[in-house]
Amino acid sequence: MQMGKETKHVNYIDNLRWITVSLLVLYHAAMAYNTWGEANYIFLEEIKLIAGIVVVISPWFMPLMFLLAGISASYSLKKRGYKVFILERLKRLGIPFVFGMLVINPILSYIADISHNGYKGNFFEHYGVFFTKYTDLTGYDGGFTLGHFWFIAVLFVISLLSCLIIRLMDMLQKKYRKNIKLTGGVILTCLAVATYEVCAFGKPLITYLAVYLLGYYFFKDRDFVKRIAVYKWPLVVIFVIFAVANAVIYVFIGGLETINTICMYASFVFGVVALMAVGHDHLDETGNFSKFNSRISYVYYIIHFPIVVLCQYYFKMLNVGHVVSFFLTLAFSYPFTDLWCYVIDKTKYIRVLFGMKIER
Repeated sequence: MQMGKETKHVNYIDNLRWITVSLLVLYHAAMAYNTWGEANYIFLEEIKLIAGIVVVISPWFMPLMFLLAGISASYSLKKRGYKVFILERLKRLGIPFVFGMLVINPILSYIADISHNGYKGNFFEHYGVFFTKYTDLTGYDGGFTLGHFWFIAVLFVISLLSCLIIRLMDMLQKKYRKNIKLTGGVILTCLAVATYEVCAFGKPLITYLAVYLLGYYFFKDRDFVKRIAVYKWPLVVIFVIFAVANAVIYVFIGGLETINTICMYASFVFGVVALMAVGHDHLDETGNFSKFNSRISYVYYIIHFPIVVLCQYYFKMLNVGHVVSFFLTLAFSYPFTDLWCYVIDKTKYIRVLFGMKIER
């Protein structure tokens, strides 16, 4: 399944990743205004226009993240080999996951317990609740949760499983690998789409595995993406139409389930492909700003959520109004997240807790 020329480093992949991750501040801030009854760690008010932001982003966001992870894995595996790659995944994903369970997710659960249940104890007392209360694992009721660290756990499992699949493919003779290249791509694409609503633990894990492998085998090839990029603007137009239609139908109209599902699927497929095409043509550059954001994108993912939730909690306490709170949360969360990322990046022995190399 190997395709075309490979490069050691592709700037547009790094840029596309950090830009996508930065949208999570907007996404998670908007979740506090959802109209579909999700409690969230803090809930403020049903506001359809803000809730629509979540619906526009959600179909394509995580598939794109796993696709980009697959592309990065192709370069990492070639450079490091299977053993070093797996050990690197264990350190880069495993350590932040444990840290997140011990330090970051208890913050989310604590705020949820205060907001929804009127919990009166302090943060440290709430650890007893966090590690003993197991319900739906969302943490919205103050109990234990994987929170946004589910992505890290799933990425680790998919990384290991993909190594097995890739190793088996590499054992085939070259002529057989070449012959099944196109067939494999079609199968993976169909599998990604067909299992998009087949969930385990609330996530379409087979879809994520399929797009990860599509990234590894196909989208890593710049010639492949370049051919897609020829049609980038029609793809963008189609993507925007379906993404907006999906949000309008789901949030503002209701019903129309079949049309809504078609729009959601189309938003997923065209969104991932269109953004890869646009990234290829317009984000393939670097500079100090993009280098910094690329370097801290993983840390940004880890710490943005408690910052968003804490901002919303305190603005609610200040009674500034829910709409004002939304914009204030964005205005404070973005610079605070960047600031903390900068501090972590510059702090030698803290870096390892966030999946970064210790030497700096």
